[in-house]
Amino acid sequence: MSIEKINAAKKALEFVKDGMVLGLGSGTTAKEFIKLLADRVKKEKLSIKSVYTSFDSKIYAMQLGLDIFELDQVENIDITVDGADVATKTALLKGGGGACTREKIIGYAAKKFIVIVDESKIKDRLEGKVVVEVVPAAYSFVLKELQKISKASVRMAGGKLGPIITDNGNLIIDVDMEIKNPKDMELKLKNIPGVVENGIFTKFDMIIVGNKEGTRVL
Repeated sequence: MSIEKINAAKKALEFVKDGMVLGLGSGTTAKEFIKLLADRVKKEKLSIKSVYTSFDSKIYAMQLGLDIFELDQVENIDITVDGADVATKTALLKGGGGACTREKIIGYAAKKFIVIVDESKIKDRLEGKVVVEVVPAAYSFVLKELQKISKASVRMAGGKLGPIITDNGNLIIDVDMEIKNPKDMELKLKNIPGVVENGIFTKFDMIIVGNKEGTRVL
């Protein structure tokens, strides 16, 4: 684990207080936060409830002894801490690991959504692969609609035959694009029938950028 990711996770941990409900993100930087959180919970005997964004983060958090809850088992989420694949001052690309739908639900539902990244994720322009989660029965229609916008393809699995299946039982389509108006594109993609969610995030409160010296807030 790089010192940059560790520093970002440490800074986010400063916002955690006893009695909070936390949303746990997915990915390598988010995992570092989960590890540090578990260490602090044990050391300070904190009462923390955690809501997960993927089976991966759920399993990891449970292995570390954190108390895991479903979204409908908590009244609200105080803070969600999650990473990003690409970040600008106004928008993010997330979901490279296939968990964009629950990441967006848990992120947007929180009172405070904190994004933690290393310097390599910060870009001047929002461009790259936009993740689109789609209902299996609609994938061919959605794929055609997305190909009208840009180059798009169904994400295939590496450890199994056929396409990637998300934690929600859906398929993923990756769309290569540069997004000039993130809010408009986020809504446009969501309005395609059969689309469950997409990896353009436009609602968050803070981006903590880790570097070798410490952190900065974007």
